[in-house]
Amino acid sequence: MNRSLRVAIDLRPLALESAGGVGLQISQLLEEVPRLGVSYVGLSDRPLPPGRVPAGIPIVVEGPTGQRIRWERHVLPRLLDSLDAPPDLFHAPWNHGIPAGLSMPSVLTLHDLIPWRLPKAVPWPWPAWLHQAVYRSAVRASARRAAVIITVSEASRRDIAVRVPGVAPRVEVIPNALPRWFGAAAPARVAENRRAFGNPYWLYVGGFDPRKGLFTLLAAMAAAFPDGSGPVLVLAGGRNEHEKACEAMAATLRVNAIFPGYVPDADLPALFAGASLFVYPSYHEGFGIPPLLALAAGTPCITTDGGALPEVVGDAAIIVPARDTQALATALRQAADDPTPLRELSARGRERAAGFSVEALAARTLRAYERALGRRGG
Repeated sequence: MNRSLRVAIDLRPLALESAGGVGLQISQLLEEVPRLGVSYVGLSDRPLPPGRVPAGIPIVVEGPTGQRIRWERHVLPRLLDSLDAPPDLFHAPWNHGIPAGLSMPSVLTLHDLIPWRLPKAVPWPWPAWLHQAVYRSAVRASARRAAVIITVSEASRRDIAVRVPGVAPRVEVIPNALPRWFGAAAPARVAENRRAFGNPYWLYVGGFDPRKGLFTLLAAMAAAFPDGSGPVLVLAGGRNEHEKACEAMAATLRVNAIFPGYVPDADLPALFAGASLFVYPSYHEGFGIPPLLALAAGTPCITTDGGALPEVVGDAAIIVPARDTQALATALRQAADDPTPLRELSARGRERAAGFSVEALAARTLRAYERALGRRGG
């Protein structure tokens, strides 16, 4: 087909203070897909911070902010209709956000259904039952309107098939990609981290909400090293009330833990490369970007069977059952006593991470766009 394709895309996740995995994927699409002949126009409810969108991509902004679903229903259709050059396609990359009655086909990226599957893991506004119902309704409606639904793992595909009946034939799995900025770490930066945290240090990077399993990790560290002799555990992520609870638990259990707070992307390659072990004890993930970064850095990884994590790490990591404190403690103790098996995972991890390329993400997304042009949602 003629690849002069114009796509309108919702960029609101890039306006958030922390864009997370959703923002990372959007940024990769904006950088890579235009190389294949697609032109994007962005839509948002607020201005985006400088540097988050490549130069040359126009952005149309109209509020109000803070009313996500209302904006999707009432403001977004007007913005799409107001564009000087009508788009061929609309891409909603943030789990829902396809309004009724669009004149062009749409693509939905539904990363996961964690708020549906694990509602207690989400800090819903009051009343929680109402916001949960509105969320589920928005997801169902957007999925049924989408010509193509992109998700990031087979685990998420299975969840969608169960919870949104009838849309399974339109779901396509396009895994997340290793970001280009995650390259080889400067040896001096690696040495600096080892001096600052200790050598060896073990690492976790991510959120602190209960679903991430950090209480399980801290309990496992205490069980594996009751005398406090274990390596320093570096738990990196944005500070909040959950992080404070983890700090308190670490102190109570006498686990030697350091909480450096949020680590900028530019500092992550050296942080991962300096660690002798990366531990990711999450109960459930729709994908799991931090373990992918560990594989790319050649850092041995222990993770769980929660959701899509086994799809990400394959045979390049040690996998234990989610929520199983004793199994994790055993794996941690073995890692300390005999690191040889972990070192054997290093080369395997780099090889596996190389398969999650931005080029594949872009090419498969373009094919999803092309298929959407010949379909309409139900």
